[in-house]
Order: sequence, then structure tokens, then C-alpha cells
Amino acid sequence: MRAFLFALMVFLFLVAVKLFGDAASLLTNTYKSQWESLTNNLGMNPFVGLCLGIFLTAIMQSSSATTSIAVAMVAAGTIQLEHAVPFVMGANIGTSITSSIVSLGHIGERKTFGRAYSASALQDMFNIMTTAVLLPLEICFGYLSNLARFLVGFLPSGTGESGGSWNPLPWMVDQPVDFVRWILDSCLKANTVIAILMMILALVILFYALVQITKNMKVLMDSRLEEMMNRVLAKNGYLGMLIGLIVTMIIQSSSITTSLLVPLVASGVLKLEMAYPILVGANIGTTITALLAAMAFPGTAGLSVALVHVLFNSSGALLWYPIPFMRLPIRGAKFLSHVSTISRKYVFIWLGCVFFIIPLVGLWLFS
Repeated sequence: MRAFLFALMVFLFLVAVKLFGDAASLLTNTYKSQWESLTNNLGMNPFVGLCLGIFLTAIMQSSSATTSIAVAMVAAGTIQLEHAVPFVMGANIGTSITSSIVSLGHIGERKTFGRAYSASALQDMFNIMTTAVLLPLEICFGYLSNLARFLVGFLPSGTGESGGSWNPLPWMVDQPVDFVRWILDSCLKANTVIAILMMILALVILFYALVQITKNMKVLMDSRLEEMMNRVLAKNGYLGMLIGLIVTMIIQSSSITTSLLVPLVASGVLKLEMAYPILVGANIGTTITALLAAMAFPGTAGLSVALVHVLFNSSGALLWYPIPFMRLPIRGAKFLSHVSTISRKYVFIWLGCVFFIIPLVGLWLFS
């Protein structure tokens, strides 16, 4: 029954992504000149996409949702792959706020809160440092976008341009989407209203499906997670990375995996250094959602965005884990933890600036 429910929720998730993509395509066709102006601005100012990704993900509390939206937009042809890359980076930063909010549950006791916040700050530091390295490489050389285009040609699903083998999933997803579109076209005449209603419905279905997927799989994984991590991490950090990857692929949310680490580190069950490889694996595992979203579309445009997400987190893992000296996110997390024990108001200043004030100011300045 749980397997059936999981499959049904994944199908609903794909329907929601396709519905949002069709709505975005309808809006851009209706307001073609305005959209071209916006996308040209995004192309000239990648920081707009970065700030927008941070802010939207911090508000929606789900990088899976925002990266799936990016997949839908690129697959529908409404934005270019290069414009979506900073947005995906911003989504990775924005999702860090979830575990930070979880850590606030320990704010009453100074030392415990310091340990809890260090676990949540790992996610902040990993994504911010990775973006600081990869965004200039993307702007100057197209590192992520060009590599994604190169790799997509080797996948069985396509040749890098039009897709190779027949995939029944897009046809299956199209049926409920076409039905919804038929109903709205029959009742309404204004394309803008139809597109907005499609987007609202898509987001409702998207969040419902993600919540049900995570809730369903968390029931199976939560009771065994602590025992499994303790047994494995004592032996090998790379096994811990594998655990984080597998658990997150099943749960479909890196936020849940990293949030589960917070109380373990806070209570002293796990040291920060032991939690780190799980977080790195979780960041790679969460990319499965964008890959699933890309399956809702024929061709490989959406798949390229999903590969950008994979490459971003994989590159971060290669940068900040194999060489012990380069595990800088741990040092950054310990520094933020130390500051939080001095005065907990600095935590709120950090969260407000990183996830809301700086992105909003950036949108105002660059757009």
C-alpha cells in the first residue's frame, strides 16, 4: 500500500510540474515582449536569478519545488538553461533555512543550542561556499550549463537535442494536464486568468504530493535512522555519505535529512564531523526530485537543468569533502555556532540577512 501511495504521489508530482510548465508557457506567449525583457535582464544579471532562488525557496521551504519549477520553465522553453543555473544555486542556499528553524527549538539552553545551530549552519556554509566558487565559473566559462549539455547526450533518454527512445511517461502525464486545460478553456476566455489558475493548482498539487511523499517514507525511515547512522559513521565517513544520499532519495527532501541531524548533534549523539558526510550525501540525494521532474517532459531541455542541480552538489562534495583540510564548511559552521553562543540575536540577524534582506535588496538593485 505504501509503495502504491508513493507511486501515485510521484505521478501527481509530475502532473503538477507539467501543469506549471504549460501555465508558464501560456503566460509568456500572452506577454511575450515583457517576458523577453525579463529574461534578457536575467541573462545580463545572474544575481537576479540567484537572489530570486534564495528568496522563493526560503518562503516555500522547499528547494525541490523551486528546482522543479526551473525544470518546467526550461523544458517549456520560457527561459534559457544559463538563466536557470543561478536560480538553482539560489534554491540550494534558500533550503538551508529549514534546518536553521529546527535548531531554534533548542534556543533555551546555550550549549545545546550552539551544537544544534552548528549542525544547521553546515548546510548554509556548504551551499554558500559552493556558490561562491561555482557562480564565477558559470558566469565566465559556463561550467555547469556546458557540462550539463555535454553529459545529457550520453543518457539513454536522449541525444542532447530531441530525445532518443520513446518514453510513455510524458504521454501519461499529459492526459490529466490536458483535461484540466480543457475544463479551464471551456469555462474561461482570458489566457492570463487560465494561466494563473493553472499555476495555483499546480503549486497546490506539487506541495501536497511532496508532503505526502516525505510523510509516507519518513514513517519507514525515521525509527531506524539513528541506529543506522551510529553504526555506519563510526566506521567510514563515505558510508555516511552514502546513507545520506540513499535516505534523501527515498524521503525526497534534504531538508528532512539535515533537520533530523540537528537534534542528534544537539544531544551529543553525533559529532559535527560525523554529521557532515551525511549532509553532503543528502545534498546529492535531493537532486533526484529534479530528475523526476524532468521525466515529465519529452526531450532533454528539462533534463539539462536537473543535471545542473546534480553537478552543483556533486562539485560541492568534491570541493569540500575528500581532502580533510578543505572541509571548510565545518569551520564556518563552528564559527557561526560560536557567535550564536555569544548572543543568540546574531542568529536571527544572520537568517534575516542571508535569506530575506540581501535577496530582496539584490532583486531591487539588479532587476
